[in-house]
Amino acid sequence: MRNLLPDEKAKLNRIESEIRRLFKIYGFQEVETPTVEPLELFELKSGEEIRHRMYRFTDLGGREVVLRPEVTASIVKLVVQELRSAPLPIKIGYVLNVFRYDEPQYGRYREFKQGGFEIFGTKSPLADAEILEISSRLMEGLGIKNYYIKIGHEGILRAALTNFSIDENVQDRVLGLIDKERLGEAFEILSSFRKGEEAISIIRSLREIKSKDPDEAFRKAGGVLKEIPEAIEQLENLKEIIELAKASKVGEFLVDMGFARGLDYYTGMIFEVYVENLKIAVNGGGRYDKLAGLLGWDVPAVGCAPGIDRLSLAMDEKTVIRDDLVCMIVSMVKEGDIIAAKLASMLRAKGVPTFVDYTRRDVSKALSYASKRNVKYVALIGGRETEAGTVTLKNMETKSQEELRVEQAVEKLSPYSLQRLDTHI
Repeated sequence: MRNLLPDEKAKLNRIESEIRRLFKIYGFQEVETPTVEPLELFELKSGEEIRHRMYRFTDLGGREVVLRPEVTASIVKLVVQELRSAPLPIKIGYVLNVFRYDEPQYGRYREFKQGGFEIFGTKSPLADAEILEISSRLMEGLGIKNYYIKIGHEGILRAALTNFSIDENVQDRVLGLIDKERLGEAFEILSSFRKGEEAISIIRSLREIKSKDPDEAFRKAGGVLKEIPEAIEQLENLKEIIELAKASKVGEFLVDMGFARGLDYYTGMIFEVYVENLKIAVNGGGRYDKLAGLLGWDVPAVGCAPGIDRLSLAMDEKTVIRDDLVCMIVSMVKEGDIIAAKLASMLRAKGVPTFVDYTRRDVSKALSYASKRNVKYVALIGGRETEAGTVTLKNMETKSQEELRVEQAVEKLSPYSLQRLDTHI
């Protein structure tokens, strides 16, 4: 867990603003779930890795609880408990912090933030494609161009394993190990089943199919799965999703037929978003049609959870809107404080970021401070300005300055109002 300094927080704020902009464009309603949740919620289908990394404790009421280690299960609980009477589909968005006792390293923290887009109430491939489209638009909105989407389908893998009489609990363990690239352990589990070697052969063959040409990947996978009709059906589902996503101009795909994700609740399309020169995924998600049913309402769902902290690692500094000040007011004499207070109040009422220097330091030091804070204008109030009821407004970029009445200074700086700048959000 870490402190966030102003520059880093500005990047995270930029990402959160873009996520919330997409909520509005795509019709998602933002919600918030409790930071502390019941332990059993995440023991259902969150996966072995997350279960071992949870911050868990007994509260004063004797209940076993955890700091939320991921958000999807919490959102499902919210939908099942609070939104059953809502019209379908239900489109939920969130920006929340999560906690996992991981070993801190590059791009991995014990407290971090996730955004989320979740769609409940439809099995339509259009919904899956929309989640992929949102993921693509998020990257482009943040100015991240060198990305690709790794996509697979757990329904294909599960259909293949079911065909060889591998039950769902074992599938969860095997797919979790495959996600961690612990193939030896996964295949050892499968080898204990009567048709385990056949299952291993299919999984090996699927894992060899990786292509940025979806048609090539589908052709090869069709050959591997031709004797398993249920897997072919899932393959057709993935093909339709990608076709729809391409029609929406979603970015480059890497189709990986042996791809699995560590969360046990996935049932269909799965994906992760990667950026060139960054080895960790910055977003991931997929379809999870059975999770809500475990909590009492059998409703299908698909979604994704972009990692806000990881996206910040991929962003170009130039795309970040800094929390810079527009105007710094410097009252060099006590008699000028009334004008300073009046000007500051009028500017702030207009939504113009304004800072009053209280220190009575000399002008050169005040201007040096303003330069370090990236202030656009400095309003100087000395003895002459106090007598005239004016301010000297200095442009920090051009170094030009002019003496203006307070009302004129407010009018000149009004275009920098945050209220105007934020109208697109």
